Amino acid sequence: MEPIWLIGMMGSGKSTVGAEVAARLRWTFVDIDAEIAARVGCSIGELWGSAGEEAFRDMESAQVARLADTVDTVISAGGGVVLRGENVRAMRESGVVVWLDAPPGTLADRLEGDSDRPLLRQSDPQIRLSEIAAEREHRYRSSSHFRLDAAATVGEVAANVVGHVRIKVGDASEVLVGRGFAHDLLPVRPDRRKAALLTQAGALTVAGNVGDRLAETGIEMLNIELPDREAAKTLEAVGEVYKRLAEFNLGRYDTIVGVGGGTVTDAAGFVAATWLRGVESVAVPTTLLGAVDAAIGGKTGLNLSGKNLVGAFWHPSRVNVSLDVLETCPRNLMIEGTAEAVKAGFIADQAIVAAYEESGLGAPLAEIVPKAIAVKAKVVSDDFREQGDRAILNFGHTIGHGIETAAGIPHGHAVAIGMVAAATISAARYGFDAPRLTALLTKLELPIKSPAVDRNTVLDLVARDKKRSSDGIRMVLLEDFGRPRLESVKPAELSAGLAAVGLG
Repeated sequence: MEPIWLIGMMGSGKSTVGAEVAARLRWTFVDIDAEIAARVGCSIGELWGSAGEEAFRDMESAQVARLADTVDTVISAGGGVVLRGENVRAMRESGVVVWLDAPPGTLADRLEGDSDRPLLRQSDPQIRLSEIAAEREHRYRSSSHFRLDAAATVGEVAANVVGHVRIKVGDASEVLVGRGFAHDLLPVRPDRRKAALLTQAGALTVAGNVGDRLAETGIEMLNIELPDREAAKTLEAVGEVYKRLAEFNLGRYDTIVGVGGGTVTDAAGFVAATWLRGVESVAVPTTLLGAVDAAIGGKTGLNLSGKNLVGAFWHPSRVNVSLDVLETCPRNLMIEGTAEAVKAGFIADQAIVAAYEESGLGAPLAEIVPKAIAVKAKVVSDDFREQGDRAILNFGHTIGHGIETAAGIPHGHAVAIGMVAAATISAARYGFDAPRLTALLTKLELPIKSPAVDRNTVLDLVARDKKRSSDGIRMVLLEDFGRPRLESVKPAELSAGLAAVGLG
């Protein structure tokens, strides 16, 4: 995982909080000031006195450049690290930058008795801290992705830092996960004049907040409410959106913003891919399913005689994920999204499986969401257009999509049922531990049996699935947890899988 950079005023707790965050994540902790002091053999105050501030800043920049190449690292950067543009660029381009902010009075109390602070030697500490904070506030804001209140206890602040990540999906997308949304919901671009925000009824509150924040930046906004759930992913619904965009005169350098669950991000992404042959797309998923799956990876799609048969690969430039928003999801949507999160664990990260086995639906999203997104980001980065290994993300989807369309059930529920069918075939081929998978899905309150639908209808839909090949129906099977295989399945195996979910 990319590093977490902690910035902020002296006394904001970067070192103590950073060490605690690293311990919780089982990552490496690095304090840049401590690194420099160890290398020169004296304190930072003594270094300033003997070599001067510029020499210290040069050493600081060298440490930032070195640490930008690290992974699974929490880094406490000095209070003045934001004074150099190259430091800011290196931090923002290599990981997530979190600004720990606390009032000058709190900072002064914490620094009382600390004599190794060159900037506080000549004046009243609280007055000087107020002056420095005012001078640097704009730099801290523009340098960071997120701001956190650092006036609480070390444990409380550390708990809030955990879960903040920046994940790159190849060179196409940037995913920002945190408490609340990042300062900049859209990537900075001077030629953007307008944005169209697409949402659904269930996400209107979040969409209103997002729209207000974007409007405050001077962008002209158009708000479009899509039909609910899968009705948004139709040619008719998208056709109405095109008419609105034409009236609004949304241009080639403008942006489509999708705020909502997976159906919204799918539809908004498809509109962005096809309007004027492609405009910028930004996703703001408001459900767990949208955050860990639908909004990541650039697959957009509409339904036409089957699931996602009309679509395009079009990566959002940014995906904004708020853990606070996800934690307020209705229980039914949380359960549905858990199917895609645990799927990521089944195919690639046993830590996700272990977390769900231990805590069930109480598994912390700050742990689950970054890990699940990282799984999909890694697979997608290696195979943008699903020409090879990206297909492993379809575990549970081949039969699941057929049942979803035939029964009209939520996507996550269908995927859970599809995973049971795929696990049954995997058990017969490889001896996979299907009961363990089924037991976990049950613990997560996900269905493991299909509703009563016509078996032949499901088979017909599976036969039309876009993942078919010249060799027949392809399915993702598991040799073991974390060891997926993309294989063609025989009709008898497919029948066994369907029988396992009640469609015998």
